[in-house]
Amino acid sequence: MFQDVYTGSIRVPKAAELVAARIRKAIVVGELLTGDNIPSEAQLITDFQVSRPTIREAVRILESEGLISVTRGAKGGARVSRPDSTTVARAAGLALQTRGATIGDIYETRMIIEPPAARLAAERRPKDAAAVLRAHVQREFDLRNDATAVTQAIADFHRLLMEQCGSISLGIIAMALTGVFERHLHLAQRARPPVTEEAREKRLLFGFRSHGRLVDLIEKGDGPAAEAHWAQHMNEAGKVWLADLAPTTTVDVLD
Repeated sequence: MFQDVYTGSIRVPKAAELVAARIRKAIVVGELLTGDNIPSEAQLITDFQVSRPTIREAVRILESEGLISVTRGAKGGARVSRPDSTTVARAAGLALQTRGATIGDIYETRMIIEPPAARLAAERRPKDAAAVLRAHVQREFDLRNDATAVTQAIADFHRLLMEQCGSISLGIIAMALTGVFERHLHLAQRARPPVTEEAREKRLLFGFRSHGRLVDLIEKGDGPAAEAHWAQHMNEAGKVWLADLAPTTTVDVLD
């Protein structure tokens, strides 16, 4: 009877996948918290009534997902960890690269979501967001003589803005897009034609002042002005960065 309505095969999950799913659920619902050790290999074998290779495969699955970190050796073990920006960015980057997404496409998306995030930060948590961002602007200034470090710091400002807007979803999106984009910022920074130290510092200080202006607007709770300022900043900054990166360049996250 069933062959009349469906002729495809049904894939039965492997035992390791089922074990990984049970542990994954325990992490997601909070039964296992970040930093907790998962039960020992021997305990998991007893609990799930499966073989040692099955448990080890389940652990590898969870490790590849960034849900646990494993320390090998006599005193090693598996500890619960939240997926970090590297994990999120790599997963997103692979999905974007296989679909032919370009640097210009990613920047366009950031221009759509970052200005409203600035408004949310100003309207939802002006004091807390401003405190975090203001400290980071000072860090940018302190790193201005280190080209690689300051490039990373500038990318981090965008990520922090998204994280401070009070939306968990936007924070995760920021992890993905900023992580992918910053990889290419570093490539552009290394390939950029040399400029005088004076010109370089002038460009950096202009950006830092713009960041500081955004922080002032957020601290005042002026959402519309924060959104408008950051939209203008993203538009002007995009002209510079995309000129260095070539907007039609396809995303490449592979080492």
